[in-house]
Amino acid sequence: MNVICICADTFRADIIGPGKKLSFVETPNLDQLMGESVVFDRAYGEAQPTIQMRNALFTGFRTYPYRENPDHRGLQGGFGWHPIPSSRMTLSEMLFEAGYVTGFVADVFHMFKPNMNFTRGFMHWHFVRGQEADPLRCGPIDTVDLRPHLPEQEVDDPRNAGIRQYLVGVQDRRTELDYFTPQVMNGAIRFLEDNHRRAPFFLWIDSFAPHEYWDPPMYFADRYYQNPDAKDFILPQVMNRIHEKREADVERTKALYYGYVTFVDKWIGALLNKIDDMNLWDDTVVMFLSDHGTELMDNGVFSKNGHGPRNYNQQINWTIRMPGKAHAGTHVESYVLSHDVPATILDLAGVEAPEPIEGRSVWPLVTGEAEDLHGDTIISSWSHRACVRDREWAFIIDTVAQDAEPELFHSAQDPGESKDVASDHPEIVADRRKRLEDFLGGALPFTYVHEPEHHGVATLGRHLQIREKLGMV
Repeated sequence: MNVICICADTFRADIIGPGKKLSFVETPNLDQLMGESVVFDRAYGEAQPTIQMRNALFTGFRTYPYRENPDHRGLQGGFGWHPIPSSRMTLSEMLFEAGYVTGFVADVFHMFKPNMNFTRGFMHWHFVRGQEADPLRCGPIDTVDLRPHLPEQEVDDPRNAGIRQYLVGVQDRRTELDYFTPQVMNGAIRFLEDNHRRAPFFLWIDSFAPHEYWDPPMYFADRYYQNPDAKDFILPQVMNRIHEKREADVERTKALYYGYVTFVDKWIGALLNKIDDMNLWDDTVVMFLSDHGTELMDNGVFSKNGHGPRNYNQQINWTIRMPGKAHAGTHVESYVLSHDVPATILDLAGVEAPEPIEGRSVWPLVTGEAEDLHGDTIISSWSHRACVRDREWAFIIDTVAQDAEPELFHSAQDPGESKDVASDHPEIVADRRKRLEDFLGGALPFTYVHEPEHHGVATLGRHLQIREKLGMV
Protein backbone atom coordinates (compact mmCIF):
# COMPACT_ATOMS: atom_id res chain seq x y z
CA MET A 1 0.00 0.00 0.00
CA ASN A 2 0.96 3.63 -0.45
CA VAL A 3 1.53 5.58 2.77
CA ILE A 4 1.02 9.32 3.29
CA CYS A 5 1.91 10.82 6.69
CA ILE A 6 0.90 14.38 7.51
CA CYS A 7 2.60 15.79 10.61
CA ALA A 8 1.61 19.22 11.95
CA ASP A 9 3.83 20.96 14.49
CA THR A 10 2.26 22.43 17.65
CA PHE A 11 -1.24 21.15 16.78
CA ARG A 12 -3.09 20.47 20.03
CA ALA A 13 -4.84 17.14 20.50
CA ASP A 14 -8.03 18.73 21.92
CA ILE A 15 -9.19 20.40 18.69
CA ILE A 16 -10.28 17.82 16.09
CA GLY A 17 -13.56 16.06 16.72
CA PRO A 18 -16.58 16.86 18.89
CA GLY A 19 -16.76 17.46 22.62
CA LYS A 20 -13.21 18.68 23.15
CA LYS A 21 -11.98 21.86 24.80
CA LEU A 22 -11.16 23.54 21.49
CA SER A 23 -13.66 21.82 19.22
CA PHE A 24 -15.04 25.24 18.28
CA VAL A 25 -11.93 25.84 16.17
CA GLU A 26 -12.93 25.15 12.57
CA THR A 27 -11.22 22.06 11.13
CA PRO A 28 -13.78 20.58 8.71
CA ASN A 29 -11.27 18.62 6.62
CA LEU A 30 -9.52 17.00 9.56
CA ASP A 31 -12.90 16.37 11.21
CA GLN A 32 -13.93 14.39 8.14
CA LEU A 33 -10.59 12.57 7.99
CA MET A 34 -10.90 11.63 11.66
CA GLY A 35 -14.42 10.32 11.08
CA GLU A 36 -13.04 7.98 8.42
CA SER A 37 -10.07 6.89 10.52
CA VAL A 38 -8.92 4.89 13.49
CA VAL A 39 -8.26 7.34 16.34
CA PHE A 40 -5.74 6.83 19.13
CA ASP A 41 -7.13 8.73 22.09
CA ARG A 42 -4.07 8.30 24.32
CA ALA A 43 -1.20 9.01 21.94
CA TYR A 44 1.81 10.77 23.48
CA GLY A 45 5.24 11.89 22.46
CA GLU A 46 7.89 9.87 24.25
CA ALA A 47 10.32 12.80 23.98
CA GLN A 48 9.62 16.37 22.93
CA PRO A 49 9.70 19.02 21.51
CA THR A 50 10.51 19.22 17.77
CA ILE A 51 13.72 17.33 17.03
CA GLN A 52 13.49 14.88 19.93
CA MET A 53 10.08 13.89 18.57
CA ARG A 54 11.20 13.48 14.99
CA ASN A 55 14.19 11.35 15.92
CA ALA A 56 11.69 8.80 17.24
CA LEU A 57 9.25 9.26 14.36
CA PHE A 58 11.95 8.65 11.78
CA THR A 59 13.78 5.74 13.45
CA GLY A 60 11.39 3.82 15.71
CA PHE A 61 13.78 4.20 18.64
CA ARG A 62 13.08 6.12 21.83
CA THR A 63 14.92 9.40 22.05
CA TYR A 64 14.50 9.56 25.82
CA PRO A 65 16.59 8.94 27.94
CA TYR A 66 19.11 10.54 25.56
CA ARG A 67 21.43 7.61 25.04
CA GLU A 68 23.08 8.99 21.89
CA ASN A 69 25.52 11.89 21.65
CA PRO A 70 26.25 12.57 17.96
CA ASP A 71 28.00 15.75 16.89
CA HIS A 72 25.55 18.64 17.15
CA ARG A 73 27.73 21.57 16.12
CA GLY A 74 25.60 24.28 14.57
CA LEU A 75 22.50 23.30 16.54
CA GLN A 76 20.86 24.93 19.52
CA GLY A 77 21.56 23.19 22.78
CA GLY A 78 19.04 20.90 24.41
CA PHE A 79 18.87 17.34 25.63
CA GLY A 80 18.07 15.04 22.72
CA TRP A 81 18.22 17.88 20.18
CA HIS A 82 20.68 16.34 17.78
CA PRO A 83 20.92 14.67 14.36
CA ILE A 84 19.62 11.20 13.65
CA PRO A 85 22.55 9.00 14.74
CA SER A 86 24.36 7.47 11.79
CA SER A 87 23.95 4.04 13.42
CA ARG A 88 20.16 4.26 13.12
CA MET A 89 18.45 3.15 9.92
CA THR A 90 15.55 5.46 9.10
CA LEU A 91 12.01 4.52 8.14
CA SER A 92 12.50 6.07 4.70
CA GLU A 93 15.62 3.97 4.13
CA MET A 94 13.74 0.81 5.09
CA LEU A 95 10.87 1.58 2.71
CA PHE A 96 13.25 2.63 -0.06
CA GLU A 97 15.07 -0.69 0.23
CA ALA A 98 11.67 -2.42 0.04
CA GLY A 99 10.93 -0.77 -3.30
CA TYR A 100 8.99 2.33 -2.28
CA VAL A 101 9.26 5.69 -4.04
CA THR A 102 10.02 7.95 -1.07
CA GLY A 103 9.24 11.66 -0.77
CA PHE A 104 9.62 14.31 1.94
CA VAL A 105 8.14 17.82 1.85
CA ALA A 106 8.56 20.12 4.86
CA ASP A 107 9.07 23.65 6.13
CA VAL A 108 10.45 22.58 9.54
CA PHE A 109 13.62 24.67 9.60
CA HIS A 110 15.34 22.59 12.28
CA MET A 111 15.20 19.36 10.27
CA PHE A 112 17.38 20.84 7.53
CA LYS A 113 20.18 22.32 9.62
CA PRO A 114 23.70 20.99 8.89
CA ASN A 115 24.23 17.25 9.45
CA MET A 116 20.71 16.54 10.72
CA ASN A 117 20.22 13.42 8.51
CA PHE A 118 16.46 13.71 8.13
CA THR A 119 16.63 13.53 4.33
CA ARG A 120 18.30 10.10 4.38
CA GLY A 121 16.39 7.51 2.38
CA PHE A 122 14.21 9.98 0.48
CA MET A 123 14.43 9.88 -3.31
CA HIS A 124 12.85 13.33 -3.37
CA TRP A 125 12.88 16.01 -0.72
CA HIS A 126 11.69 19.60 -0.83
CA PHE A 127 12.48 22.20 1.86
CA VAL A 128 10.20 25.25 1.99
CA ARG A 129 12.37 27.92 3.59
CA GLY A 130 11.66 30.92 5.79
CA GLN A 131 9.93 29.63 8.93
CA GLU A 132 10.85 30.95 12.37
CA ALA A 133 14.50 32.14 12.48
CA ASP A 134 15.54 30.58 9.17
CA PRO A 135 17.84 33.28 7.67
CA LEU A 136 16.29 33.12 4.22
CA ARG A 137 17.09 36.81 3.77
CA CYS A 138 19.19 39.15 5.89
CA GLY A 139 17.71 42.41 4.66
CA PRO A 140 16.84 45.06 3.96
CA ILE A 141 15.81 45.39 7.58
CA ASP A 142 14.21 48.81 7.29
CA THR A 143 11.39 47.42 5.16
CA VAL A 144 9.56 45.74 8.06
CA ASP A 145 7.54 47.29 10.84
CA LEU A 146 7.61 45.59 14.26
CA ARG A 147 5.12 47.93 15.91
CA PRO A 148 1.99 45.84 15.16
CA HIS A 149 3.60 42.84 16.85
CA LEU A 150 5.25 44.26 19.98
CA PRO A 151 4.55 46.53 22.94
CA GLU A 152 5.74 50.06 22.18
CA GLN A 153 8.59 49.81 24.70
CA GLU A 154 9.97 46.68 23.00
CA VAL A 155 10.11 47.77 19.36
CA ASP A 156 13.88 48.38 19.52
CA ASP A 157 14.64 45.57 21.99
CA PRO A 158 17.37 43.24 20.59
CA ARG A 159 15.48 40.26 22.02
CA ASN A 160 13.03 40.70 19.17
CA ALA A 161 15.57 40.38 16.37
CA GLY A 162 14.07 36.99 15.57
CA ILE A 163 10.71 38.61 14.73
CA ARG A 164 12.47 41.06 12.44
CA GLN A 165 14.35 38.21 10.75
CA TYR A 166 11.09 36.37 10.16
CA LEU A 167 9.31 39.45 8.78
CA VAL A 168 12.23 40.20 6.44
CA GLY A 169 11.93 36.68 5.09
CA VAL A 170 8.20 36.95 4.35
CA GLN A 171 8.08 40.55 3.18
CA ASP A 172 7.32 39.61 -0.44
CA ARG A 173 4.11 37.71 0.35
CA ARG A 174 1.21 38.96 -1.72
CA THR A 175 -1.42 36.21 -1.77
CA GLU A 176 -2.41 33.21 0.33
CA LEU A 177 -0.37 30.96 -1.95
CA ASP A 178 2.81 32.70 -0.78
CA TYR A 179 2.37 31.41 2.79
CA PHE A 180 4.31 28.39 3.97
CA THR A 181 1.46 25.92 4.43
CA PRO A 182 0.15 26.17 0.84
CA GLN A 183 3.72 25.80 -0.43
CA VAL A 184 4.18 22.61 1.62
CA MET A 185 0.87 21.09 0.57
CA ASN A 186 1.36 22.05 -3.07
CA GLY A 187 4.81 20.46 -2.93
CA ALA A 188 3.18 17.28 -1.66
CA ILE A 189 0.57 17.48 -4.41
CA ARG A 190 3.35 17.80 -6.99
CA PHE A 191 4.95 14.62 -5.60
CA LEU A 192 1.64 12.78 -5.99
CA GLU A 193 1.20 14.07 -9.51
CA ASP A 194 4.70 12.92 -10.41
CA ASN A 195 4.59 9.52 -8.71
CA HIS A 196 1.02 8.27 -8.28
CA ARG A 197 1.53 5.73 -11.05
CA ARG A 198 4.77 4.47 -9.48
CA ALA A 199 3.18 2.68 -6.57
CA PRO A 200 4.00 1.96 -3.91
CA PHE A 201 5.07 5.35 -2.60
CA PHE A 202 5.78 6.79 0.85
CA LEU A 203 5.28 10.52 1.38
CA TRP A 204 6.10 12.31 4.64
CA ILE A 205 4.67 15.83 4.87
CA ASP A 206 5.86 17.96 7.78
CA SER A 207 4.11 21.29 8.32
CA PHE A 208 5.72 23.66 10.82
CA ALA A 209 2.41 25.50 11.12
CA PRO A 210 0.66 26.10 13.45
CA HIS A 211 3.96 26.52 15.33
CA GLU A 212 4.75 30.13 16.10
CA TYR A 213 5.09 32.59 14.53
CA TRP A 214 1.29 32.61 14.62
CA ASP A 215 1.00 34.47 11.35
CA PRO A 216 -1.78 33.15 9.09
CA PRO A 217 -3.56 35.38 6.59
CA MET A 218 -5.23 37.61 9.15
CA TYR A 219 -8.76 37.01 7.91
CA PHE A 220 -8.45 33.53 9.40
CA ALA A 221 -7.71 35.01 12.84
CA ASP A 222 -10.50 37.55 12.38
CA ARG A 223 -13.01 34.67 12.43
CA TYR A 224 -12.29 34.16 16.12
CA TYR A 225 -11.59 37.63 17.47
CA GLN A 226 -11.15 41.03 15.90
CA ASN A 227 -10.37 44.28 17.72
CA PRO A 228 -8.61 47.23 16.04
CA ASP A 229 -6.95 48.11 19.36
CA ALA A 230 -5.38 44.66 19.83
CA LYS A 231 -1.83 43.80 18.81
CA ASP A 232 -0.96 40.85 16.60
CA PHE A 233 1.55 39.16 18.88
CA ILE A 234 2.65 36.62 16.28
CA LEU A 235 5.34 35.46 18.73
CA PRO A 236 3.06 34.64 21.69
CA GLN A 237 5.95 34.44 24.15
CA VAL A 238 6.06 38.25 23.99
CA MET A 239 2.77 38.25 25.89
CA ASN A 240 4.44 36.39 28.75
CA ARG A 241 6.69 39.39 29.35
CA ILE A 242 3.75 41.75 29.81
CA HIS A 243 2.81 42.00 33.49
CA GLU A 244 -0.66 43.50 33.01
CA LYS A 245 -2.15 41.89 29.94
CA ARG A 246 -5.08 43.50 28.16
CA GLU A 247 -7.97 41.13 27.55
CA ALA A 248 -8.14 42.23 23.92
CA ASP A 249 -4.51 41.25 23.37
CA VAL A 250 -4.99 37.89 25.08
CA GLU A 251 -8.04 37.04 22.99
CA ARG A 252 -6.41 38.23 19.78
CA THR A 253 -3.32 36.11 20.45
CA LYS A 254 -5.51 33.05 20.97
CA ALA A 255 -7.30 33.93 17.74
CA LEU A 256 -3.99 33.98 15.87
CA TYR A 257 -3.45 30.36 16.87
CA TYR A 258 -7.03 29.32 16.14
CA GLY A 259 -6.86 31.00 12.76
CA TYR A 260 -3.56 29.34 11.93
CA VAL A 261 -5.07 25.94 12.76
CA THR A 262 -8.01 26.62 10.45
CA PHE A 263 -5.60 27.77 7.73
CA VAL A 264 -3.62 24.54 8.07
CA ASP A 265 -6.84 22.54 7.89
CA LYS A 266 -7.86 24.31 4.69
CA TRP A 267 -4.66 23.36 2.92
CA ILE A 268 -4.61 19.81 4.25
CA GLY A 269 -8.04 19.71 2.65
CA ALA A 270 -6.49 20.66 -0.70
CA LEU A 271 -4.15 17.68 -0.37
CA LEU A 272 -7.01 15.34 0.58
CA ASN A 273 -8.99 16.58 -2.42
CA LYS A 274 -6.05 15.70 -4.68
CA ILE A 275 -5.99 12.19 -3.21
CA ASP A 276 -9.68 12.01 -4.06
CA ASP A 277 -9.15 13.36 -7.60
CA MET A 278 -6.46 10.73 -8.21
CA ASN A 279 -8.62 7.93 -6.81
CA LEU A 280 -5.86 6.92 -4.39
CA TRP A 281 -7.99 6.15 -1.34
CA ASP A 282 -8.41 2.47 -2.19
CA ASP A 283 -4.71 1.65 -1.90
CA THR A 284 -3.34 4.39 0.36
CA VAL A 285 -2.96 4.68 4.12
CA VAL A 286 -3.24 8.31 5.31
CA MET A 287 -1.99 9.21 8.77
CA PHE A 288 -2.37 12.51 10.58
CA LEU A 289 0.06 13.24 13.41
CA SER A 290 1.25 16.11 15.55
CA ASP A 291 4.46 16.45 17.53
CA HIS A 292 3.11 18.30 20.58
CA GLY A 293 0.65 20.97 21.64
CA THR A 294 1.03 24.41 23.13
CA GLU A 295 -0.38 26.46 25.98
CA LEU A 296 -3.07 29.05 25.32
CA MET A 297 -3.18 30.64 28.76
CA ASP A 298 -4.43 27.31 30.13
CA ASN A 299 -2.26 27.96 33.17
CA GLY A 300 -1.36 31.60 32.76
CA VAL A 301 1.14 31.67 29.89
CA PHE A 302 1.37 31.25 26.14
CA SER A 303 3.51 28.69 24.32
CA LYS A 304 4.86 25.32 25.37
CA ASN A 305 8.14 25.53 27.24
CA GLY A 306 6.83 27.18 30.39
CA HIS A 307 5.20 24.02 31.67
CA GLY A 308 6.76 21.32 29.52
CA PRO A 309 5.22 17.84 29.74
CA ARG A 310 1.74 18.73 30.89
CA ASN A 311 -1.10 17.05 29.07
CA TYR A 312 -2.02 19.89 26.68
CA ASN A 313 1.61 19.88 25.49
CA GLN A 314 2.45 16.17 25.46
CA GLN A 315 -0.65 14.54 24.04
CA ILE A 316 -0.51 14.21 20.26
CA ASN A 317 -2.89 13.57 17.40
CA TRP A 318 -2.64 10.19 15.72
CA THR A 319 -5.25 8.98 13.25
CA ILE A 320 -4.98 6.29 10.55
CA ARG A 321 -7.33 6.24 7.57
CA MET A 322 -7.22 2.83 5.90
CA PRO A 323 -8.25 1.90 2.34
CA GLY A 324 -11.98 1.42 2.16
CA LYS A 325 -12.31 3.25 5.49
CA ALA A 326 -11.61 -0.04 7.25
CA HIS A 327 -12.16 0.21 11.01
CA ALA A 328 -13.41 3.81 10.63
CA GLY A 329 -14.72 5.19 13.89
CA THR A 330 -12.60 2.88 16.04
CA HIS A 331 -11.14 4.63 19.08
CA VAL A 332 -8.17 3.01 20.82
CA GLU A 333 -7.90 3.85 24.53
CA SER A 334 -4.54 2.17 25.25
CA TYR A 335 -1.39 4.25 25.47
CA VAL A 336 0.62 4.54 22.24
CA LEU A 337 3.86 6.46 21.81
CA SER A 338 5.56 8.36 19.03
CA HIS A 339 8.29 5.77 18.43
CA ASP A 340 5.52 3.26 17.57
CA VAL A 341 4.83 5.13 14.32
CA PRO A 342 7.57 3.53 12.15
CA ALA A 343 6.74 -0.02 13.28
CA THR A 344 3.08 0.63 12.50
CA ILE A 345 3.84 1.94 9.01
CA LEU A 346 6.08 -1.03 8.27
CA ASP A 347 3.37 -3.39 9.53
CA LEU A 348 0.66 -1.84 7.35
CA ALA A 349 3.00 -1.77 4.35
CA GLY A 350 3.91 -5.42 4.82
CA VAL A 351 7.59 -4.60 5.14
CA GLU A 352 9.77 -6.32 7.72
CA ALA A 353 12.30 -4.08 9.46
CA PRO A 354 15.79 -5.19 8.35
CA GLU A 355 17.03 -4.60 11.89
CA PRO A 356 15.21 -4.51 15.24
CA ILE A 357 13.53 -1.28 16.38
CA GLU A 358 12.08 -0.43 19.78
CA GLY A 359 8.65 0.81 18.73
CA ARG A 360 5.78 -1.62 18.26
CA SER A 361 2.99 -1.65 15.71
CA VAL A 362 -0.22 -0.29 17.18
CA TRP A 363 -2.38 -2.13 14.64
CA PRO A 364 -2.97 -5.20 16.87
CA LEU A 365 -4.76 -2.80 19.24
CA VAL A 366 -7.20 -2.06 16.42
CA THR A 367 -7.80 -5.65 15.37
CA GLY A 368 -8.12 -6.91 18.94
CA GLU A 369 -4.99 -9.07 18.80
CA ALA A 370 -3.48 -7.01 21.66
CA GLU A 371 -4.98 -5.11 24.58
CA ASP A 372 -2.08 -2.78 25.27
CA LEU A 373 1.54 -2.13 24.32
CA HIS A 374 2.95 0.00 27.13
CA GLY A 375 0.91 -0.95 30.16
CA ASP A 376 -0.88 1.51 32.39
CA THR A 377 2.07 3.86 32.90
CA ILE A 378 4.21 5.74 30.39
CA ILE A 379 7.42 7.70 30.92
CA SER A 380 8.16 10.63 28.66
CA SER A 381 10.20 13.81 28.59
CA TRP A 382 10.26 17.43 27.58
CA SER A 383 13.97 18.21 27.25
CA HIS A 384 15.34 17.84 30.81
CA ARG A 385 11.93 17.40 32.45
CA ALA A 386 10.44 13.94 32.70
CA CYS A 387 6.88 12.81 33.24
CA VAL A 388 5.52 9.58 34.73
CA ARG A 389 1.91 9.41 33.60
CA ASP A 390 -1.00 7.06 34.16
CA ARG A 391 -4.75 7.54 33.95
CA GLU A 392 -4.91 9.06 37.41
CA TRP A 393 -1.69 11.01 37.94
CA ALA A 394 1.05 12.93 36.18
CA PHE A 395 4.37 13.28 38.01
CA ILE A 396 6.81 15.84 36.53
CA ILE A 397 10.33 16.66 37.64
CA ASP A 398 13.49 18.37 36.37
CA THR A 399 15.85 15.42 36.05
CA VAL A 400 19.16 17.31 36.02
CA ALA A 401 18.66 20.04 38.64
CA GLN A 402 19.92 19.57 42.16
CA ASP A 403 17.12 19.41 44.73
CA ALA A 404 14.43 19.73 42.04
CA GLU A 405 10.92 20.12 43.40
CA PRO A 406 8.52 17.60 41.81
CA GLU A 407 5.05 18.45 40.55
CA LEU A 408 2.09 16.09 40.84
CA PHE A 409 -1.25 16.53 39.10
CA HIS A 410 -4.37 14.49 39.67
CA SER A 411 -5.11 14.41 35.95
CA ALA A 412 -8.28 12.35 36.29
CA GLN A 413 -9.91 15.19 38.25
CA ASP A 414 -7.74 18.04 36.92
CA PRO A 415 -7.34 17.39 33.16
CA GLY A 416 -5.84 20.85 32.67
CA GLU A 417 -3.11 19.92 35.15
CA SER A 418 -3.27 23.27 36.86
CA LYS A 419 -3.10 22.36 40.56
CA ASP A 420 0.12 20.86 41.93
CA VAL A 421 -0.80 18.45 44.73
CA ALA A 422 2.65 16.94 45.33
CA SER A 423 2.71 18.04 48.96
CA ASP A 424 -0.60 16.27 49.60
CA HIS A 425 0.51 12.88 48.25
CA PRO A 426 4.11 12.16 49.27
CA GLU A 427 3.61 8.41 48.83
CA ILE A 428 2.65 8.82 45.15
CA VAL A 429 5.55 11.22 44.58
CA ALA A 430 7.97 8.69 46.09
CA ASP A 431 6.55 5.84 44.01
CA ARG A 432 6.69 7.76 40.71
CA ARG A 433 10.19 9.03 41.44
CA LYS A 434 11.35 5.45 41.98
CA ARG A 435 9.72 4.34 38.74
CA LEU A 436 11.54 7.08 36.87
CA GLU A 437 14.88 6.25 38.49
CA ASP A 438 14.40 2.57 37.67
CA PHE A 439 13.72 3.53 34.05
CA LEU A 440 16.81 5.74 33.90
CA GLY A 441 19.00 3.24 35.71
CA GLY A 442 20.25 5.77 38.25
CA ALA A 443 19.28 8.27 40.91
CA LEU A 444 18.13 11.83 40.30
CA PRO A 445 19.65 14.21 39.40
CA PHE A 446 20.68 12.14 36.40
CA THR A 447 23.56 12.54 33.94
CA TYR A 448 22.63 11.69 30.37
CA VAL A 449 24.93 10.41 27.65
CA HIS A 450 23.91 13.39 25.55
CA GLU A 451 25.27 16.53 27.16
CA PRO A 452 24.41 19.57 25.03
CA GLU A 453 26.89 22.43 25.01
CA HIS A 454 27.20 25.73 23.19
CA HIS A 455 30.95 25.97 22.61
CA GLY A 456 31.54 27.22 19.08
CA VAL A 457 27.86 26.84 18.23
CA ALA A 458 26.00 29.62 16.42
CA THR A 459 23.11 29.73 18.87
CA LEU A 460 20.18 32.11 18.52
CA GLY A 461 21.61 34.15 21.41
CA ARG A 462 24.91 34.52 19.60
CA HIS A 463 23.07 35.46 16.40
CA LEU A 464 21.35 38.26 18.31
CA GLN A 465 24.69 39.54 19.62
CA ILE A 466 26.21 39.62 16.14
CA ARG A 467 23.12 41.17 14.59
CA GLU A 468 23.13 43.91 17.23
CA LYS A 469 26.79 44.62 16.52
CA LEU A 470 26.02 44.92 12.80
CA GLY A 471 22.99 47.13 13.36
CA MET A 472 20.59 44.43 12.17
CA VAL A 473 18.15 44.43 15.08
